[in-house]
Amino acid sequence: MDLKNKTQIAKWYLESTSDPNNKWVFPIDPVPFTIGRDKSCHLTLESDGVSRHHAQINVSGEILWVHDSGSTNGTFLNGKQITESESLTNGDILHFGKVGFCVLPMDDVKPSDNDFDSNKTVHMDKPGLLPDHLQDYAAPFKKMIHDRAVVPHYQPILRFSDKSIKGYEILGRLPGNEDLPENPDHIFDIAVSLNMEAELSALFREEGVGQARDLPESASLFVNTHPMELIDIGMLELSLAKIRKLAGSTNLVLEINEKAITSMNRMKSLQSILQNLHIGLAYDDFGVGQSRLVELAKFPPDYLKFDISLIRKIHLAPKRLHQLIVTFLNMARDLGTATIAEGIECSEEGETCRQLGFDYAQGFFYGSPIPISQFAPPAAPIETTS
Repeated sequence: MDLKNKTQIAKWYLESTSDPNNKWVFPIDPVPFTIGRDKSCHLTLESDGVSRHHAQINVSGEILWVHDSGSTNGTFLNGKQITESESLTNGDILHFGKVGFCVLPMDDVKPSDNDFDSNKTVHMDKPGLLPDHLQDYAAPFKKMIHDRAVVPHYQPILRFSDKSIKGYEILGRLPGNEDLPENPDHIFDIAVSLNMEAELSALFREEGVGQARDLPESASLFVNTHPMELIDIGMLELSLAKIRKLAGSTNLVLEINEKAITSMNRMKSLQSILQNLHIGLAYDDFGVGQSRLVELAKFPPDYLKFDISLIRKIHLAPKRLHQLIVTFLNMARDLGTATIAEGIECSEEGETCRQLGFDYAQGFFYGSPIPISQFAPPAAPIETTS
């Protein structure tokens, strides 16, 4: 790894989280600050998962932002793959491929840090350490993974036609534990910093399917993936085969974020795996940023989940937005894809989505995510006397 054009005027820096033996500090200067495997980049990362020209960081006024330059393995901000420019702030976790950094203000640089040495070259293809502000979570996080100490929650997905339950989305949660934050986003921040996001995602999925056999009624199970899992399709296949066995004859649907679709070949491989395992496919968060219409047409999913940002206050949205959504709904219908409105929180949102033509509904208005322990037990059969 080489740092070029080093100056002391930078306001921000990147702190490496991917080298267990060194904590390298890289000022974001000059701007645009280019990152990639090519020696011409301001920050050269020697990693097979990093593209030659992977990403760049820029400053607009006081706003720091990152842009993916069409990389093969993606740029991730706090565990979510970006497709357009995203703003950055203090403590954000960036991954270029699997190489991790924490974004911090230059005022936080300590004199003892081994920083600003442009002659250092570091191979980054190995597990990293958490940045300072997350260090205390490393040990309890790894213990949680080892003990499989998670509590899956289940949120219902209802048919608009008769309000019957179509299925449940499995959402990963932790039991009350003072050693780890409860917020799932924060847990994935820790996982990303440890390069363990795939393990955490698989754990939530497998424990969720395993416990779902105690649900009061037979229903489809919608399980999630992390974008990094699509890089190693082989490992994902092993986890999917495991949940297929756990689920028995229960219908399974794999959700992937539409922004995680970066390779047609990977999608083709994934589609083949899902067909062999009799697992359905759903594109999640549809309509955020650049919608993948080409991929949608080439690899039509069984379900298309419209992002909460489109659904929130949809009853107050201008008619042109309604018309756009109807266009997408008609397109999905032509592809044989069912549509789900996510994040419905009031009756007005639900009724508008129903009128627009959505097939299914999901959101707090219809049911919050709850663990198995809070489901009512099935009613006992009524005994009859002869």
